Amino acid sequence: MKANDPLFEEDEVPGWIFTFADLMSLLLVFFILLFSLSKLTDTVLESALSSIQIAMNSKGSNPEQDKAKRSNGGAVEIKPIDPKTMVDGDLNSAAITAAKKEIQEKISEEKEITKASEEISSQISQSRLSRAVKVNNDGESITITVDGKTLFESGDAELSFDSDYIFQELLKIFLFYFEFSINIKGHTDDIPISTPKFDSNWELSAIRATTVLRSFLEEGIDARRMTATGYADSAPLAENNNEANRALNRRVEFVLKKN
Repeated sequence: MKANDPLFEEDEVPGWIFTFADLMSLLLVFFILLFSLSKLTDTVLESALSSIQIAMNSKGSNPEQDKAKRSNGGAVEIKPIDPKTMVDGDLNSAAITAAKKEIQEKISEEKEITKASEEISSQISQSRLSRAVKVNNDGESITITVDGKTLFESGDAELSFDSDYIFQELLKIFLFYFEFSINIKGHTDDIPISTPKFDSNWELSAIRATTVLRSFLEEGIDARRMTATGYADSAPLAENNNEANRALNRRVEFVLKKN
């Protein structure tokens, strides 16, 4: 074959390929820039903007101008803000103010809960129910604990005759403190139960809690304020190692929490 044979001729590169390559390069740089900007803080972004201004404008940057108008250039480079200055400045003041407000609100709420708890305890004492009903609070909620044997017969979920008087006093409390939600919790001891009605203490505690809820629902307490939960023996007040402690653990709790 001769040197000038068409098989040895190099193919010409089309002219548009250079334009296409330039376009791809620009797009790549553009997306890298966008990604970088998305990771910048206000301080770093301001510093980067100033550097670009100085590079593209012989006048440099002007820190006296409004931040939104600094692209017009200036005479002095904008320096990043010292992070310590930000912490000790307005940002820190706002955070401290918000924290103080939150603490004050919490203290105020705790005082209100404590006061309500004391008033409920006084009412229970005046009603001569202190032996069967106990009241305590943890600063966030009020727990009224009623002795289980006063409300139910052993292994049963039907309310006893003695429950009427107790519930009438509790009803007055629930109506007065209408802004509190009521979580009714049923508890048992650890002695297993298996009857035609209840397969275990879980069913027994749950049915007792819902029976109590239904009783107050019939008395006019808003259903949206109440919940009922059975805990069986999972949350004892004392160890289930003797009859006295087991009696403490058989109970119904009313947990009042302000909405």
